[in-house]
Amino acid sequence: MTFYYVLLFLTRFHSDPRAGMPLFNAAFVPVTPVKIAGCLTVFAVLVIPRPKDAVPRRRNVLGVVYFAFAAIQILEVAVFRLPMPADSLSALVSFGLFLIATRALVSTEERMRKTVRAMILASAFASLWLYKQHFLQHFARPDGIEGDSNYEALTLVTGIPLALWMVRYETDSWWKRIGAACAGFMVGGILLTESRAGLIAAVVMGLAAVVLARRKALTTALLGITVAAGVVLAPAGLVSRFHHITFEGSATNGDEASSRIHFELLKAGLAMIESYPLTGVGLERFKAVAPDYNSNLLKVAGRRFIAHNTYVQIAAETGLPVLLLFMVLITLALMNCRAVRHRGNEPLAQMATAMQLGLIGYSVAAASVTAEYVTTLWILIFLSQNLREIAAAFSAHDSQRPVEVASRAIGTIGRENRRAVDILRLQKVEGSAGGFDDIGGAGDQRRNMTSQ
Repeated sequence: MTFYYVLLFLTRFHSDPRAGMPLFNAAFVPVTPVKIAGCLTVFAVLVIPRPKDAVPRRRNVLGVVYFAFAAIQILEVAVFRLPMPADSLSALVSFGLFLIATRALVSTEERMRKTVRAMILASAFASLWLYKQHFLQHFARPDGIEGDSNYEALTLVTGIPLALWMVRYETDSWWKRIGAACAGFMVGGILLTESRAGLIAAVVMGLAAVVLARRKALTTALLGITVAAGVVLAPAGLVSRFHHITFEGSATNGDEASSRIHFELLKAGLAMIESYPLTGVGLERFKAVAPDYNSNLLKVAGRRFIAHNTYVQIAAETGLPVLLLFMVLITLALMNCRAVRHRGNEPLAQMATAMQLGLIGYSVAAASVTAEYVTTLWILIFLSQNLREIAAAFSAHDSQRPVEVASRAIGTIGRENRRAVDILRLQKVEGSAGGFDDIGGAGDQRRNMTSQ
């Protein structure tokens, strides 16, 4: 598990020049320190036996769907002889290794808890780069470890619900405090990025939390306090960015230009999907060919961009079938979490709720950010199946306990009943013996009286 926790930590820094630095190439895959950690983790999976208290594995299609999602994209590149998209293919291989390691290693509740801790600690630690860039380097919009403010905000958004879960359901008070500190750093980091997509996703997550919460009034009040605090503490530029959303006309500043570019990119992406609905234009080719499908794009943007919409990017580059598989993966993760929420174990059920909220936040933000390779998304998807297995094992154990208790109670009642029957029989025997003696005595007395 040590290799796995190290891998969790390093994946958060995959864009950092040190952790993500290419060391050499293995075929089309650039080998980085993160991939080396992934290979070591998979090797450990092969040689280390499963723990004795590991929960039973359940049949599922999540792994099959992911490998179909990755294989189709690789096959499209090979069949149509497209330029080698090294970054995308490398990411697909990395996530495949992570899936294998996660499915094999996170097999107990304790390991699941430690996995959440490692993920949140890594994300909170990475958010410190935002504070350094804002307060020490005076960046207008810090872009953090991810190198992009929107990606950084999205990564933080998907992890915040689990940080709040630590505050409420960790068993040790120190971990509760650590979770609270991490949640604070992550929320502050989102505000510093001034990401409209991240903030909208956070608000939608808050509304979803109210819907899913048992104490809706309390959750609504906490959401209101958080939003009010965010408005007060947010940088001035964040509010102005929402005032400069426009979809037509000439842009007068960078924020208006961003909105206009998003709109033109959407039209280009839809044109690609209409032209190549099954195969797309090719992995990592959206940026290169977008002006061919919307001549107005270069006039507005002045240069080439990716789609800035995860769903459009996937469908335009690799086709609607791949987009469908991507949506199926998110849906399977949501269904896994929903199944766990109906189990009896409260901490695991609330962990599932936190994962659901993270996935909802991602799904909302992905409509304005190209983020199919955000690591936190895949961590949540893969962990959802493990969490379902762990919760099912707890549910089975809990369902057996009433039977065991009832059996013991029935056994006890049976023994008491048998003891009571034995006592009654003994009393009857003793009572019968005494009655015959009295009758015999009375008869003798009458015979004596008769003889007299």
